[in-house]
Amino acid sequence: MRKFRLLSLLLLAIAFIAVQCTKEGPEGPAGATGPQGPVGATGATGPAGPTGPAGPAGPTGPTGPAGTANVIYSAWADFNIANWSAATTFFGVVQRTYPVNTATITSTILNQGVVLVYFRFIGTGTTAYQSPITVHYNLSSGQILRHDLRVGVIEFVFHNLVSIASDPGTFGGAGNSYRYIIIPGGVAGGRSAEKASEINGQVYTESQLRAMSYAQVCSLLKIQP
Repeated sequence: MRKFRLLSLLLLAIAFIAVQCTKEGPEGPAGATGPQGPVGATGATGPAGPTGPAGPAGPTGPTGPAGTANVIYSAWADFNIANWSAATTFFGVVQRTYPVNTATITSTILNQGVVLVYFRFIGTGTTAYQSPITVHYNLSSGQILRHDLRVGVIEFVFHNLVSIASDPGTFGGAGNSYRYIIIPGGVAGGRSAEKASEINGQVYTESQLRAMSYAQVCSLLKIQP
């Protein structure tokens, strides 16, 4: 009987110890964050969504300064001897004329615009001379080459400077050439009522444009010499 009691106590003790050993303790602190794993491959681009409606139109901006888009200019053209007129007398001056027909000379250009005419001559290379000019082509005493304007025509006029009652003759061929530049106007020229044009936002009077060299005019108007 004594042995049975000891055995019961022993079993009871073992059971108590087993229960105590299996009891869960308190949660421990969180461990450090591990390193980030590698980035996965980029997935395929999805289909484009539908286009949204157009937004409202913005306000109209201010008008910019007038440019040189309306400037008209010819290429260099050689004088053709056959195009000179016969000698005629005009107010006592014997002269020859050379008409160049062009629709660019309108009544508006005559009234408001500026027309610049230039010449090149044999022996002077690419040097350009503004009309009117005194030359010594057929006479040592000098001759005048100038131009007149009327609607649809630029007409060159050639006559002697001293011997005005004599035929000045003609000239032509490669190396004797002309070119014209037409600059629309319409800008009030001030108290002198001189014709003027607005170019790149700045107003130039006709006298200012004529006072410029050929290279300066080409640079201002952005055209090839």
